[in-house]
Amino acid sequence: MIQVISMGIVVADCVAQPVVRPPQAGRLELVQNIGLFSGGSAASTGYSLARFGIQAAVIGRVGNDGFADFLLNEAKRHGADSSGMIRDKTSATSATLVTVDSEGERTFLHSIGANANLSALDVPLENLKNQGARLLHLAGFFALPSLEGTDGTPTQELFARATALGYITSLDCVWDATGRWRQLMAKVLPQTDIFCPSIDEARAIVGLAQNTSPLEVAQGLFELGVRRVVSLKMGQQGSFILTRDGQADLIPIVPTTVLDGTGSGDAFIAGFLAAYLRGEDWLTCGRIGNVAGAMCVRGVGAMTGMGDWQEALEMARYFQTSNTR
Repeated sequence: MIQVISMGIVVADCVAQPVVRPPQAGRLELVQNIGLFSGGSAASTGYSLARFGIQAAVIGRVGNDGFADFLLNEAKRHGADSSGMIRDKTSATSATLVTVDSEGERTFLHSIGANANLSALDVPLENLKNQGARLLHLAGFFALPSLEGTDGTPTQELFARATALGYITSLDCVWDATGRWRQLMAKVLPQTDIFCPSIDEARAIVGLAQNTSPLEVAQGLFELGVRRVVSLKMGQQGSFILTRDGQADLIPIVPTTVLDGTGSGDAFIAGFLAAYLRGEDWLTCGRIGNVAGAMCVRGVGAMTGMGDWQEALEMARYFQTSNTR
């Protein structure tokens, strides 16, 4: 039974690691590994949810090329429902060239490709609701032109329709290179139940300085309309949760050796949503989210390091006990 729709960007990630220095023009530098991995927020979140025992339908657009074949095979391998993945005959599959330095920090060169054509018409909300879907997660908002529109209206209307059908709505974004943060989010956030941006993305949306506290940033997002909970991803500082009724928690990271940070934010959201759908409180959702992020970074690519739900629970219990000693 499908529980979650994970809709948005699906990407073939070509990851080079570790990159000590970029090559000069016309020259070559050696790295230890170059690999092809499934990526994109919708895919990584959906596949991780499947690993955690939450049946997810991943909906996105791919091209008619080798990257698409690879991504569809990856969906099957991770146990996600890929029947909503659309072959777009007019565009190539979205791809990203990822360089990872020796500290696990990443840089990206990205081609939007078929993701640009993904629209609200591509998700059969009524049909999936009849199959048991409870939550609609839209991933990679600022890299989905057809769902951005000029002012966020396509996503506003999609979320409003989902809410009317009884869905919980969840939103994740990527960095907006165009700088239209508030313009595109103003209509979307009042239709959003769960919002999990990075703290830098959140500060840009609210229009606050880089040194603004997580509490002020989260409060600003509620003022813009978020309905239930804001969870800010803060890298080495962990995560910060604020609920609509005022519960605030700063949750420390789960220590681990970082090989590659690719997909860690998507893994956080998968852990957070998996706990939420199992009826856990918001603090537990954040703890499981941090655990999932730590799982992700211990392997190269978005999925290599991901474990299952039992491991996530054991890690969460262990580090909760460690932090209270």
